[in-house]
Amino acid sequence: MEIEIRSVKEILLEMKELSEFALSLAYASLMYNDEELANEVFSLEDELDTLTHELFKVAIMSGASRREAEALAGLLDIGRAVDEVSDAMADLARLVVKKFPIHPSISWMLYRADEVIGLVRIDEGSSLISMSGEMAKDPVNLSGCEILALKRGGRWIYDIPEELEIERGDILLVEGPMESVETLRALASGKREEYVPRAPLEEMSDEIRRISEMLSSMRNLSELSLYLSYAAMFYNNVEIAVEVKRLEEELDELEDEFYEVLFSSMKSLRDPKELIPLIGVASSSERVGDAAYSIASLVERGITAHPVLEMVVEESEDTICRLILEEGSEVAGRRIGDIDLEERTGVWILAIKRGLRWIFDPKDSELLMEGDQLILIGKKRGIMDAVKILGGRIVE
Repeated sequence: MEIEIRSVKEILLEMKELSEFALSLAYASLMYNDEELANEVFSLEDELDTLTHELFKVAIMSGASRREAEALAGLLDIGRAVDEVSDAMADLARLVVKKFPIHPSISWMLYRADEVIGLVRIDEGSSLISMSGEMAKDPVNLSGCEILALKRGGRWIYDIPEELEIERGDILLVEGPMESVETLRALASGKREEYVPRAPLEEMSDEIRRISEMLSSMRNLSELSLYLSYAAMFYNNVEIAVEVKRLEEELDELEDEFYEVLFSSMKSLRDPKELIPLIGVASSSERVGDAAYSIASLVERGITAHPVLEMVVEESEDTICRLILEEGSEVAGRRIGDIDLEERTGVWILAIKRGLRWIFDPKDSELLMEGDQLILIGKKRGIMDAVKILGGRIVE
Protein backbone atom coordinates (compact mmCIF):
# COMPACT_ATOMS: atom_id res chain seq x y z
CA MET A 1 0.00 0.00 0.00
CA GLU A 2 2.93 2.31 0.72
CA ILE A 3 3.96 2.51 -2.95
CA GLU A 4 0.44 3.42 -4.07
CA ILE A 5 0.14 6.11 -1.40
CA ARG A 6 3.37 7.74 -2.55
CA SER A 7 2.13 7.61 -6.14
CA VAL A 8 -1.16 9.26 -5.19
CA LYS A 9 0.73 11.93 -3.30
CA GLU A 10 2.98 12.73 -6.26
CA ILE A 11 0.09 12.75 -8.74
CA LEU A 12 -2.12 15.04 -6.65
CA LEU A 13 0.74 17.43 -5.96
CA GLU A 14 1.51 17.73 -9.66
CA MET A 15 -2.19 18.14 -10.53
CA LYS A 16 -2.64 20.97 -8.04
CA GLU A 17 0.44 22.86 -9.24
CA LEU A 18 -0.29 22.40 -12.96
CA SER A 19 -3.94 23.43 -12.63
CA GLU A 20 -2.95 26.64 -10.83
CA PHE A 21 -0.38 27.36 -13.52
CA ALA A 22 -3.00 26.70 -16.21
CA LEU A 23 -5.24 29.28 -14.53
CA SER A 24 -2.51 31.93 -14.68
CA LEU A 25 -1.57 31.09 -18.27
CA ALA A 26 -5.19 31.12 -19.48
CA TYR A 27 -5.82 34.65 -18.20
CA ALA A 28 -2.42 35.72 -19.54
CA SER A 29 -3.33 34.40 -23.00
CA LEU A 30 -6.52 36.49 -22.90
CA MET A 31 -4.71 39.55 -21.59
CA TYR A 32 -2.10 39.51 -24.35
CA ASN A 33 -4.24 37.74 -26.98
CA ASP A 34 -1.32 35.32 -27.26
CA GLU A 35 -1.88 32.01 -29.08
CA GLU A 36 1.44 30.61 -27.88
CA LEU A 37 0.34 30.96 -24.26
CA ALA A 38 -3.04 29.49 -25.16
CA ASN A 39 -1.34 26.43 -26.66
CA GLU A 40 0.61 26.00 -23.42
CA VAL A 41 -2.72 25.82 -21.58
CA PHE A 42 -3.81 23.00 -23.92
CA SER A 43 -0.57 21.14 -23.19
CA LEU A 44 -1.23 21.47 -19.46
CA GLU A 45 -4.78 20.22 -19.99
CA ASP A 46 -3.42 17.11 -21.73
CA GLU A 47 -0.95 16.52 -18.90
CA LEU A 48 -3.73 16.82 -16.33
CA ASP A 49 -5.94 14.39 -18.26
CA THR A 50 -3.10 11.88 -18.14
CA LEU A 51 -2.57 12.47 -14.42
CA THR A 52 -6.29 12.01 -13.72
CA HIS A 53 -6.18 8.65 -15.51
CA GLU A 54 -3.11 7.70 -13.46
CA LEU A 55 -4.84 8.67 -10.24
CA PHE A 56 -7.87 6.54 -11.04
CA LYS A 57 -5.66 3.57 -11.95
CA VAL A 58 -3.62 3.76 -8.75
CA ALA A 59 -6.75 4.00 -6.59
CA ILE A 60 -8.39 1.02 -8.29
CA MET A 61 -5.25 -1.12 -7.98
CA SER A 62 -4.57 -0.23 -4.36
CA GLY A 63 -6.65 -3.09 -2.96
CA ALA A 64 -7.77 -0.82 -0.15
CA SER A 65 -9.93 -1.72 2.83
CA ARG A 66 -13.41 -0.22 3.06
CA ARG A 67 -12.16 2.67 5.20
CA GLU A 68 -9.22 3.34 2.88
CA ALA A 69 -11.48 3.03 -0.15
CA GLU A 70 -13.72 5.80 1.17
CA ALA A 71 -10.71 8.07 1.66
CA LEU A 72 -9.34 7.21 -1.79
CA ALA A 73 -12.77 7.93 -3.30
CA GLY A 74 -12.43 11.40 -1.80
CA LEU A 75 -9.04 11.77 -3.46
CA LEU A 76 -10.57 10.84 -6.80
CA ASP A 77 -13.22 13.53 -6.31
CA ILE A 78 -10.42 16.02 -5.72
CA GLY A 79 -8.61 14.80 -8.84
CA ARG A 80 -11.75 15.28 -10.94
CA ALA A 81 -12.27 18.76 -9.48
CA VAL A 82 -8.70 19.86 -10.23
CA ASP A 83 -9.06 18.47 -13.75
CA GLU A 84 -12.27 20.49 -14.19
CA VAL A 85 -10.37 23.68 -13.32
CA SER A 86 -7.87 23.00 -16.12
CA ASP A 87 -10.67 22.19 -18.58
CA ALA A 88 -12.34 25.52 -17.78
CA MET A 89 -9.07 27.35 -18.37
CA ALA A 90 -8.52 25.50 -21.65
CA ASP A 91 -11.90 26.79 -22.81
CA LEU A 92 -10.70 30.33 -22.07
CA ALA A 93 -7.51 29.74 -24.06
CA ARG A 94 -9.59 28.40 -26.94
CA LEU A 95 -11.20 31.85 -27.28
CA VAL A 96 -7.77 33.24 -28.18
CA VAL A 97 -6.94 30.50 -30.70
CA LYS A 98 -10.30 30.93 -32.41
CA LYS A 99 -9.60 34.69 -32.61
CA PHE A 100 -12.82 35.87 -31.01
CA PRO A 101 -12.82 39.65 -30.44
CA ILE A 102 -12.22 40.51 -26.78
CA HIS A 103 -14.74 42.93 -25.28
CA PRO A 104 -13.15 45.99 -23.53
CA SER A 105 -14.68 44.94 -20.20
CA ILE A 106 -12.56 41.76 -20.23
CA SER A 107 -9.38 43.71 -20.93
CA TRP A 108 -10.17 46.10 -18.11
CA MET A 109 -10.93 43.23 -15.75
CA LEU A 110 -7.48 41.79 -16.43
CA TYR A 111 -5.50 45.03 -16.40
CA ARG A 112 -7.20 46.50 -13.33
CA ALA A 113 -6.82 43.40 -11.16
CA ASP A 114 -4.76 43.69 -7.97
CA GLU A 115 -2.36 41.16 -9.52
CA VAL A 116 -1.75 40.96 -13.27
CA ILE A 117 0.20 38.56 -15.45
CA GLY A 118 3.16 39.98 -17.34
CA LEU A 119 5.39 38.75 -20.16
CA VAL A 120 8.88 40.20 -19.82
CA ARG A 121 11.60 39.79 -22.47
CA ILE A 122 15.22 40.08 -21.34
CA ASP A 123 17.10 42.42 -23.71
CA GLU A 124 20.80 43.18 -24.03
CA GLY A 125 22.00 45.49 -21.28
CA SER A 126 19.38 44.37 -18.78
CA SER A 127 20.47 44.29 -15.14
CA LEU A 128 18.59 41.00 -14.80
CA ILE A 129 21.07 39.09 -16.99
CA SER A 130 23.06 36.50 -14.96
CA MET A 131 20.58 36.62 -12.06
CA SER A 132 20.30 33.11 -10.60
CA GLY A 133 17.08 31.14 -10.45
CA GLU A 134 17.32 31.24 -6.66
CA MET A 135 17.41 35.05 -6.65
CA ALA A 136 14.65 35.30 -9.27
CA LYS A 137 12.30 33.35 -6.99
CA ASP A 138 12.46 36.17 -4.44
CA PRO A 139 9.94 38.89 -5.48
CA VAL A 140 12.19 41.55 -3.93
CA ASN A 141 14.69 40.99 -6.77
CA LEU A 142 11.99 41.25 -9.46
CA SER A 143 10.42 44.57 -8.45
CA GLY A 144 7.80 42.80 -6.34
CA CYS A 145 6.78 40.27 -9.02
CA GLU A 146 6.57 36.50 -8.63
CA ILE A 147 8.11 34.47 -11.45
CA LEU A 148 5.80 31.74 -12.73
CA ALA A 149 7.87 30.37 -15.61
CA LEU A 150 10.77 31.11 -17.93
CA LYS A 151 10.88 30.49 -21.67
CA ARG A 152 14.19 29.70 -23.35
CA GLY A 153 14.76 28.30 -26.82
CA GLY A 154 11.06 27.74 -27.45
CA ARG A 155 10.58 25.76 -24.23
CA TRP A 156 8.82 26.82 -21.04
CA ILE A 157 10.55 25.98 -17.76
CA TYR A 158 8.03 25.83 -14.91
CA ASP A 159 10.21 24.60 -12.05
CA ILE A 160 13.17 26.96 -12.42
CA PRO A 161 16.45 25.45 -11.10
CA GLU A 162 18.19 27.59 -8.49
CA GLU A 163 21.48 27.38 -10.42
CA LEU A 164 19.94 28.56 -13.72
CA GLU A 165 21.06 32.04 -14.81
CA ILE A 166 18.82 34.46 -16.72
CA GLU A 167 20.10 35.12 -20.25
CA ARG A 168 19.44 37.64 -22.99
CA GLY A 169 16.41 36.52 -25.01
CA ASP A 170 14.72 34.74 -22.10
CA ILE A 171 11.03 35.48 -21.59
CA LEU A 172 9.73 35.62 -18.02
CA LEU A 173 6.11 34.99 -17.12
CA VAL A 174 5.50 36.94 -13.93
CA GLU A 175 2.64 37.98 -11.68
CA GLY A 176 2.36 41.10 -9.55
CA PRO A 177 0.82 44.59 -9.30
CA MET A 178 0.70 46.42 -12.64
CA GLU A 179 3.24 49.00 -11.49
CA SER A 180 5.66 46.24 -10.46
CA VAL A 181 5.24 44.43 -13.79
CA GLU A 182 5.91 47.62 -15.76
CA THR A 183 8.94 48.45 -13.59
CA LEU A 184 10.32 44.96 -14.18
CA ARG A 185 9.70 45.29 -17.91
CA ALA A 186 11.78 48.48 -17.93
CA LEU A 187 14.60 46.71 -16.06
CA ALA A 188 14.45 43.82 -18.52
CA SER A 189 14.82 46.19 -21.45
CA GLY A 190 17.73 48.02 -19.86
CA LYS A 191 15.71 51.26 -19.77
CA ARG A 192 14.55 53.37 -16.86
CA GLU A 193 11.03 54.44 -17.72
CA GLU A 194 8.56 56.01 -15.32
CA TYR A 195 5.40 53.98 -14.81
CA VAL A 196 2.34 55.72 -16.29
CA PRO A 197 -0.91 54.26 -14.91
CA ARG A 198 -3.78 53.48 -17.26
CA ALA A 199 -6.90 55.63 -17.29
CA PRO A 200 -9.03 55.07 -14.17
CA LEU A 201 -11.97 52.73 -14.33
CA GLU A 202 -14.35 55.67 -13.82
CA GLU A 203 -13.55 56.97 -17.31
CA MET A 204 -15.14 53.93 -18.93
CA SER A 205 -18.78 53.91 -19.91
CA ASP A 206 -21.17 52.83 -17.16
CA GLU A 207 -22.03 49.72 -19.13
CA ILE A 208 -18.45 48.54 -19.66
CA ARG A 209 -17.58 49.37 -16.06
CA ARG A 210 -20.50 47.34 -14.70
CA ILE A 211 -19.73 44.29 -16.85
CA SER A 212 -16.03 44.53 -16.00
CA GLU A 213 -16.70 44.78 -12.27
CA MET A 214 -19.05 41.79 -12.37
CA LEU A 215 -16.53 39.66 -14.26
CA SER A 216 -13.82 40.71 -11.82
CA SER A 217 -16.03 39.77 -8.86
CA MET A 218 -16.76 36.37 -10.39
CA ARG A 219 -13.09 35.67 -11.03
CA ASN A 220 -12.11 36.75 -7.50
CA LEU A 221 -14.88 34.69 -5.89
CA SER A 222 -13.92 31.59 -7.88
CA GLU A 223 -10.22 31.84 -7.01
CA LEU A 224 -11.01 32.56 -3.35
CA SER A 225 -13.29 29.50 -3.33
CA LEU A 226 -10.48 27.34 -4.67
CA TYR A 227 -8.04 28.55 -2.00
CA LEU A 228 -10.63 28.08 0.74
CA SER A 229 -11.47 24.58 -0.45
CA TYR A 230 -7.85 23.52 0.13
CA ALA A 231 -7.91 25.25 3.53
CA ALA A 232 -11.12 23.40 4.45
CA MET A 233 -9.64 20.04 3.47
CA PHE A 234 -6.25 20.68 5.06
CA TYR A 235 -7.77 21.57 8.44
CA ASN A 236 -10.83 19.35 8.06
CA ASN A 237 -12.79 22.54 8.90
CA VAL A 238 -16.54 22.36 8.30
CA GLU A 239 -16.97 26.12 8.81
CA ILE A 240 -14.67 26.93 5.90
CA ALA A 241 -16.29 24.21 3.77
CA VAL A 242 -19.72 25.75 4.41
CA GLU A 243 -18.33 29.14 3.41
CA VAL A 244 -17.10 27.66 0.13
CA LYS A 245 -20.65 26.48 -0.48
CA ARG A 246 -21.94 29.99 0.25
CA LEU A 247 -19.43 31.44 -2.21
CA GLU A 248 -20.50 28.90 -4.82
CA GLU A 249 -24.14 29.98 -4.37
CA GLU A 250 -23.10 33.64 -4.56
CA LEU A 251 -21.26 32.88 -7.79
CA ASP A 252 -24.38 31.24 -9.23
CA GLU A 253 -26.47 34.31 -8.37
CA LEU A 254 -23.84 36.67 -9.75
CA GLU A 255 -23.68 34.66 -12.96
CA ASP A 256 -27.46 34.97 -13.40
CA GLU A 257 -27.27 38.72 -12.75
CA PHE A 258 -24.36 39.03 -15.17
CA TYR A 259 -26.34 37.41 -17.98
CA GLU A 260 -29.27 39.74 -17.36
CA VAL A 261 -26.99 42.77 -17.64
CA LEU A 262 -25.16 41.33 -20.63
CA PHE A 263 -28.21 40.44 -22.66
CA SER A 264 -29.85 43.79 -21.94
CA SER A 265 -26.79 45.55 -23.38
CA MET A 266 -26.27 43.40 -26.48
CA LYS A 267 -27.28 46.22 -28.81
CA SER A 268 -24.16 48.16 -27.84
CA LEU A 269 -21.73 45.36 -28.75
CA ARG A 270 -19.39 46.40 -31.55
CA ASP A 271 -19.35 42.84 -32.84
CA PRO A 272 -21.86 40.10 -31.90
CA LYS A 273 -18.91 37.69 -31.58
CA GLU A 274 -17.76 39.67 -28.51
CA LEU A 275 -20.59 37.92 -26.70
CA ILE A 276 -18.83 34.53 -26.80
CA PRO A 277 -15.72 35.50 -24.75
CA LEU A 278 -17.92 37.35 -22.25
CA ILE A 279 -20.00 34.22 -21.69
CA GLY A 280 -16.83 32.11 -21.66
CA VAL A 281 -15.15 34.09 -18.88
CA ALA A 282 -18.29 34.06 -16.72
CA SER A 283 -18.85 30.34 -17.30
CA SER A 284 -15.22 29.46 -16.51
CA SER A 285 -15.37 31.32 -13.20
CA GLU A 286 -18.55 29.49 -12.25
CA ARG A 287 -16.99 26.12 -13.15
CA VAL A 288 -13.94 26.83 -10.97
CA GLY A 289 -16.31 27.68 -8.11
CA ASP A 290 -18.18 24.41 -8.62
CA ALA A 291 -14.90 22.49 -8.65
CA ALA A 292 -13.85 24.18 -5.41
CA TYR A 293 -17.06 23.12 -3.72
CA SER A 294 -16.56 19.56 -4.95
CA ILE A 295 -13.42 19.54 -2.81
CA ALA A 296 -14.90 21.33 0.19
CA SER A 297 -18.06 19.22 0.18
CA LEU A 298 -16.00 16.19 1.21
CA VAL A 299 -15.35 17.94 4.52
CA GLU A 300 -18.92 19.20 4.80
CA ARG A 301 -20.21 15.63 4.35
CA GLY A 302 -17.88 14.33 7.05
CA ILE A 303 -15.66 12.22 4.78
CA THR A 304 -12.28 11.80 6.46
CA ALA A 305 -9.45 13.33 4.45
CA HIS A 306 -6.71 10.92 3.45
CA PRO A 307 -3.43 11.82 5.26
CA VAL A 308 -1.69 12.05 1.90
CA LEU A 309 -3.69 15.20 1.11
CA GLU A 310 -2.04 17.00 4.02
CA MET A 311 1.31 16.12 2.46
CA VAL A 312 0.13 17.51 -0.88
CA VAL A 313 -0.86 20.88 0.54
CA GLU A 314 2.18 21.16 2.80
CA GLU A 315 4.64 20.33 0.01
CA SER A 316 3.07 22.52 -2.66
CA GLU A 317 4.63 25.87 -3.47
CA ASP A 318 1.88 27.75 -1.61
CA THR A 319 1.08 26.62 1.89
CA ILE A 320 -1.65 27.52 4.38
CA CYS A 321 -1.06 28.54 8.00
CA ARG A 322 -3.41 29.32 10.91
CA LEU A 323 -2.25 32.01 13.29
CA ILE A 324 -3.71 33.65 16.41
CA LEU A 325 -2.77 37.27 17.16
CA GLU A 326 -1.63 37.22 20.76
CA GLU A 327 -2.03 39.93 23.37
CA GLY A 328 0.51 42.67 22.79
CA SER A 329 0.86 42.05 19.05
CA GLU A 330 2.25 45.18 17.39
CA VAL A 331 -0.17 44.88 14.47
CA ALA A 332 -3.31 44.79 16.66
CA GLY A 333 -5.35 47.92 15.96
CA ARG A 334 -3.66 48.50 12.60
CA ARG A 335 -5.22 48.22 9.16
CA ILE A 336 -4.13 45.33 6.95
CA GLY A 337 -3.11 47.72 4.18
CA ASP A 338 -0.79 49.64 6.53
CA ILE A 339 1.19 46.51 7.39
CA ASP A 340 2.16 45.80 3.74
CA LEU A 341 2.34 42.10 4.59
CA GLU A 342 1.99 40.86 1.01
CA GLU A 343 4.58 43.29 -0.33
CA ARG A 344 7.07 42.43 2.43
CA THR A 345 6.62 38.65 2.54
CA GLY A 346 4.52 37.55 -0.45
CA VAL A 347 1.95 36.23 2.06
CA TRP A 348 -1.65 37.39 2.17
CA ILE A 349 -4.46 37.01 4.68
CA LEU A 350 -7.02 34.64 3.25
CA ALA A 351 -9.51 34.93 6.09
CA ILE A 352 -10.00 36.19 9.65
CA LYS A 353 -12.03 34.46 12.35
CA ARG A 354 -13.19 36.90 15.02
CA GLY A 355 -15.26 35.21 17.69
CA LEU A 356 -17.87 33.20 15.80
CA ARG A 357 -17.64 35.32 12.65
CA TRP A 358 -15.49 34.64 9.59
CA ILE A 359 -14.21 37.53 7.45
CA PHE A 360 -13.12 36.12 4.11
CA ASP A 361 -10.81 37.98 1.74
CA PRO A 362 -10.54 40.95 4.16
CA LYS A 363 -10.08 44.43 2.70
CA ASP A 364 -6.98 46.57 3.26
CA SER A 365 -9.10 48.81 5.51
CA GLU A 366 -9.88 45.92 7.91
CA LEU A 367 -8.49 46.44 11.43
CA LEU A 368 -6.68 43.52 13.04
CA MET A 369 -7.53 42.77 16.67
CA GLU A 370 -5.99 40.76 19.49
CA GLY A 371 -7.39 37.24 19.49
CA ASP A 372 -8.06 37.24 15.73
CA GLN A 373 -7.42 33.89 14.09
CA LEU A 374 -5.86 34.42 10.66
CA ILE A 375 -5.56 32.02 7.76
CA LEU A 376 -2.44 32.92 5.79
CA ILE A 377 -1.39 31.65 2.38
CA GLY A 378 1.97 31.97 0.66
CA LYS A 379 5.42 30.46 0.29
CA LYS A 380 6.82 28.62 3.33
CA ARG A 381 9.68 31.08 3.73
CA GLY A 382 7.28 34.01 3.52
CA ILE A 383 4.93 32.43 6.06
CA MET A 384 7.66 32.35 8.70
CA ASP A 385 8.53 36.00 8.01
CA ALA A 386 4.83 36.91 8.25
CA VAL A 387 4.50 35.17 11.62
CA LYS A 388 7.35 37.31 12.99
CA ILE A 389 5.80 40.52 11.65
CA LEU A 390 2.32 39.72 12.96
CA GLY A 391 3.56 38.55 16.34
CA GLY A 392 1.17 35.63 16.45
CA ARG A 393 1.10 32.02 17.53
CA ILE A 394 0.82 29.25 14.95
CA VAL A 395 -2.11 26.89 15.50
CA GLU A 396 -1.08 23.31 14.77
